[in-house]
Amino acid sequence: MRPRWYLYGAGGLGLETMDILTHAMKAGLVAPHDGWFIEDGATRKVVDGFPVCDIADCVPGSKVTIAVGEPAVRQKLMEKAEAAGLELASLISPAAVVSPLAQIEPGVIIAPFCSVQARARIEKNVGVNTMAIIGHDVVVRSGAVISSMVNLGGAVQVGPLTYIGMGALIREKLTIGERTIISMGSVVHADMPDGVIAMGNPARVARRNEDQKVFN
Repeated sequence: MRPRWYLYGAGGLGLETMDILTHAMKAGLVAPHDGWFIEDGATRKVVDGFPVCDIADCVPGSKVTIAVGEPAVRQKLMEKAEAAGLELASLISPAAVVSPLAQIEPGVIIAPFCSVQARARIEKNVGVNTMAIIGHDVVVRSGAVISSMVNLGGAVQVGPLTYIGMGALIREKLTIGERTIISMGSVVHADMPDGVIAMGNPARVARRNEDQKVFN
């Protein structure tokens, strides 16, 4: 029997991540596994042909990738998965370009057509969505989410549990704080503090990120 690879979350990002797992296996980049979804209190048995189970029913020692887009939820699900004895594992699309000099920690998702350049470091449990560009020497801290078509200039630092919205541009050498949200389409020309929501061109702080929630 083949080992299982669990994706924690069976929504849109879960389906996209299952595609990455399937394509990576076909390309020989990942050993054959049976793909499963995890849903807390699962009531569905199958999603798009893939079986679904509750975290309590997972096989300990199996690989798991967190497949939700909300940074705070990613953190909680990662902790639950590790407490259940699952092994956090990264999934990199065969269609992504990742420098051999980049460092990718466990639990990272790198979607198709992303570019991760030399000496970049992507820490544990980070999501990098389609066509994002991670420049040289960029550091993306644990639990952050980089949306599609984001461009992080060289040596940018993104804080833990931060969310960078679709199409945002971050100038080189800037620091984006912890638990901060950069709204989609923003153009960031200056450092951003911890725990804020910023938007616009040039991006300015709109308010505190009191809810620590991206999606309603």
